[in-house]
Amino acid sequence: MREQTHQKLPHERLDIYRVYLETANLCADIVANAPCPIVALDHLDRAMESIGVNLMRGNVQPAGSAARANYLDVAIGSTHECAASLDVCLARCGVDESAHTAGTQNLWRIRGMLLGMKRASISLAVREEHAQYGASKFPFAALDMYQLSLDGVRWIQQFVEELAPQSRTQRKLDTSTTGTVLNIAEGHGRETVADQNRFMKTAHEHAYQTLLMLDLMAARNETAEHRIAEGKATQVRIITMLHAWCERNKQRDDQHP
Repeated sequence: MREQTHQKLPHERLDIYRVYLETANLCADIVANAPCPIVALDHLDRAMESIGVNLMRGNVQPAGSAARANYLDVAIGSTHECAASLDVCLARCGVDESAHTAGTQNLWRIRGMLLGMKRASISLAVREEHAQYGASKFPFAALDMYQLSLDGVRWIQQFVEELAPQSRTQRKLDTSTTGTVLNIAEGHGRETVADQNRFMKTAHEHAYQTLLMLDLMAARNETAEHRIAEGKATQVRIITMLHAWCERNKQRDDQHP
């Protein structure tokens, strides 16, 4: 009996899929070897799967179609979420510098390839884009409010070490601060004002949730007011910056509909 040969599916012929599998394997190792369970690890795992699924689904859509562009856009957004998740993991001491750097560099390559595929689709070209895409630094990393939101994560990391190991508050603070970081990152990568503001408003809600949790802890005498003052000040600054971002976006959209 002749041995059957596997006929490659369309996405398996793409160089991006090989890079994606390498990156997914790297991120799986990060999740498996993390010293403690943090929310960002769950986001990293889910967003990596989202990249692969949307790459597959987008690749079989007709070139130039809205469906193809939409799938690729979602995959690009998921690269932002993965990169931001790695940043949170680093801030929470859940990954070492070398793994963080390797993962971010690979995600930057994937993002560039996805953008190339989208441009090629719009121009009805039939090949992947193999150009270089610059330094492996995602554009959202240059935002002051993104870096400030990471400062908030670092502050929470130090703060929760003082809490009881099984405190429910730890998980809630982890969820809210991580949500702020990830929504800023993904929102910044969206093309339309409506999409950008939708994510930024969600980040805004997470920052308010962090403020609430800190106030509740002080009200319950779980911590002292002076101990949470710095953390609250950081969240207030984030909220102010997010509000200003959304207002500027709305004004630009009203002026240039």
